[in-house]
Amino acid sequence: MKILVSGGGGLLAHCLRESAAAGRADDFIFPGHAEFDLTRLDLMGERLALLQPDVVINTAAYNLVDRCEIERDLSWSVNALGPETLAGLCAEKNVRLVHFGTDYVFDGVKKSPYAETDPTNPLNHYAAGKLFGEQAVLRASPNNLVLRTSWMFGWHPTQMKTFIHTVLKAARDGRALKSATDQISVPTFAPDLAQWTLALVRSGAGGLFHAVNDEGVSRFDWTKVILEEAVRAKLLSTAPPVEPVPGSFFNSAMRRPDYTVLGNEKLSKWLGHDPGSWRGGLRKMLARMK
Repeated sequence: MKILVSGGGGLLAHCLRESAAAGRADDFIFPGHAEFDLTRLDLMGERLALLQPDVVINTAAYNLVDRCEIERDLSWSVNALGPETLAGLCAEKNVRLVHFGTDYVFDGVKKSPYAETDPTNPLNHYAAGKLFGEQAVLRASPNNLVLRTSWMFGWHPTQMKTFIHTVLKAARDGRALKSATDQISVPTFAPDLAQWTLALVRSGAGGLFHAVNDEGVSRFDWTKVILEEAVRAKLLSTAPPVEPVPGSFFNSAMRRPDYTVLGNEKLSKWLGHDPGSWRGGLRKMLARMK
């Protein structure tokens, strides 16, 4: 199977590359942004015609969620129109498309884990664009696959601007740590997400899946766990205190839902096993950071 992975420089693409190297001998192609730009119909068409993949896994997205409220045209072109265009090209060439959605498509009202069948209601421009993109992908072909995920984290050889890096740097610098108690979701270990993706592709899965690890947690508790595990991994000598604050404290330009825990029962049934623990993933990431 020939698999093209867009967004080749990002965290998830890196994890797919590592999973591919350790797994079966599928033929993977990882074009960079200049070679496969979601805003360039002509360029994507040329690359698909030349490379003739069986599957495209689209990891490219505009993920600076607060800036999406400001750079609306750019974020919409990447998160909404780009996947729609790519889905059309893939349908024309009978290529399966895998795309990644976000927990932010929900408004947080439910207060219990969201299933794939629950109605969506995005509260911000980023989420609206991502919802448009995933709907376009699913509409283009029943063979296409959309995986909604949340709070993705993992080790990358050059990218060190994740939430985990931010928390550890603040702790080392002795800065006061504050974290929101009213933002609750599921941290998702990127290498796990990469493995689930390849397992679903190889088993012929299609449609919508929620792809997250084992349990919801507040941003405040997530921060405390990061610090505790960093001490355990000897990356910090002690865990500094974390002040609990409401999300409104940070004066974000973007309205965030307060509860977006995704239920992973459908994924578990398809895989035949539990998707595993984000805490275990965090420990693996911190071990590599040493």
